[in-house]
Amino acid sequence: MNPIVLINGTKQSKTTVFNRNTQFGDGLFETCVVESKNILFWSDHLARLNKGCEKLGIGKVDESFWLSDIRKALSISRLNNSIVKIILSRGESLRGYGFEDGIKPVRIVIVSEMPRAEPRQNLTLDFCESGYASNPKLAGIKHCNRLEQILARADLKRDEGIMLDEGGNIISVTQGNIFSIYANTLHTPRLDKCGIEGTRRAIILEIASELGMQINVGPLSADELMESDEVFISNSVMEIQSVIQIGDMSFASNGVTESIKAAFEEKKRSNNAWLSVKKNNTFARLTKIALILALGVWVWTSKDMLVEDAQIYHLQKGATIDVVALDLHNKELINSELYIKLAAMAVGASKKLQTGYYQLEPETSVLSFLDKVTSGDVVRENITLIEGVTIDNYYLQLSQNPAVKGKATFEGVMKSLNIKTPFEGWIFPETYQITYGDSIQSVFARAHKSMKMQLDDLWQTRADTLPYNTPYEAIILASLIEKETAHHQEKSMIAGVFMRRLAEGMRLQTDPSVIYALGDAYTGTLSRGDLRVKSPYNTYRHEGLPPGAIGSVGYESLYAAFHPDDGNSLYFVSKKDGSHAFAETYQEHKDNIQRYLNN
Repeated sequence: MNPIVLINGTKQSKTTVFNRNTQFGDGLFETCVVESKNILFWSDHLARLNKGCEKLGIGKVDESFWLSDIRKALSISRLNNSIVKIILSRGESLRGYGFEDGIKPVRIVIVSEMPRAEPRQNLTLDFCESGYASNPKLAGIKHCNRLEQILARADLKRDEGIMLDEGGNIISVTQGNIFSIYANTLHTPRLDKCGIEGTRRAIILEIASELGMQINVGPLSADELMESDEVFISNSVMEIQSVIQIGDMSFASNGVTESIKAAFEEKKRSNNAWLSVKKNNTFARLTKIALILALGVWVWTSKDMLVEDAQIYHLQKGATIDVVALDLHNKELINSELYIKLAAMAVGASKKLQTGYYQLEPETSVLSFLDKVTSGDVVRENITLIEGVTIDNYYLQLSQNPAVKGKATFEGVMKSLNIKTPFEGWIFPETYQITYGDSIQSVFARAHKSMKMQLDDLWQTRADTLPYNTPYEAIILASLIEKETAHHQEKSMIAGVFMRRLAEGMRLQTDPSVIYALGDAYTGTLSRGDLRVKSPYNTYRHEGLPPGAIGSVGYESLYAAFHPDDGNSLYFVSKKDGSHAFAETYQEHKDNIQRYLNN
């Protein structure tokens, strides 16, 4: 059908060329969605329109006129679902930018059919060549001069384009606001100098707060956007759409966007303006009672969940029972959203939901599920960090464990824990019980805290004769001991050898330091050429301790580094059974090599 157009309440489709909106774009507009004769978030649209009037000095139109015009246009169109565009022009004037006092505004209402195609899901974005100019007086409002968006979309090759300001900061996409999720924080650009404050933007920020997320409204650079866990965009027509790609960078939803979408659907039901004629209240009440009774009989058959195989269910942070019910229904884990809502109401579970990952087994009932998620009976798992492993390997181990969530980079984790280079040695190897869904950062934080506690205790009670200038030097020596022997009774003896060699200015000449220096070039055996590798970690070339640890250290090795034996040995060699032969002289050491290695 052709759009229905009303100008100042009269059905027509032509306006004078002297309309200032036509001449200069001197006006404001709003694009609203009508569903089942409800105009969604009408109060937000009207508030933004009036804010624009105040900023631009355009005369306001009373709400009753707008609603009357919209009802009339909808009645003519006979549409239950539609797009309503309202335009407010400053009025009419002859050529020239100036206008007379008391100029009368012109209001326009256009009703169009709802787009037949569903909004495209999982959008791809790229950066536009054309962006915004700063003008605080135009920032936030939806004025009719949209040349910036037109230019930005002229060379668009993806579903949407990202527009930047003059300083290179992200402001929006061409037809909506943009949001970034990183580490449970919702980021969106500040719009005090340019850009449009979409009506859905404030609602999304409110939802994020209700979900327990941190909110950051401020400058957002392209690099920061690319670090995001999830990205989505919004406007009044497409609502909330996930982004799966920006340029060459791909993004995968971790579920936070879906939680926001589900909560947004709940908001839609309560934030609208009813545009139809009121029905008989008695009839409506009787209809509702009959419907509830009918549904009550039906939902009784939905007491069990539809779990065929054991699986993990993630209850998102801040999720309400409505959000959980919708999510379970979408995952085909329950027959009825209504049943679980009624059950939660009956047992008082609605306000006791605890975020986390929960084990679902076949034949799980809805009531047992509610008991689990209200008591916090989350899935737990033991993770063992073994001694002598590099911190890169720990990071890889945790990254590949399905129980550990999050996408923080190694450098980002180290920065968050305030661990400076060299990173090696600051993670204490032990078995840690984690809650399914813990982040790499949280596991490393516990292991780092444990190492600092062990180190601090030994440092406070150390002997004055020890040569360490910093506690980290003890970790470095302990890492060499860790890699030299697994026999706890030998660790203090090896520590003693290293201490005496340091005291006499001898090079430590320990093979594990060379293996660490070689990295991926190590083939499994050391050659004479390997012993000459140029690296500050090669203790065959350099005196003293290497600049950093070569791996993690267990408590026994750390203890030995603070309690070296007081013997006279300066050398040791492997006996090939895991133990070592110690020698006080070089000749004795050569004899041990002949005895244990060359025979």
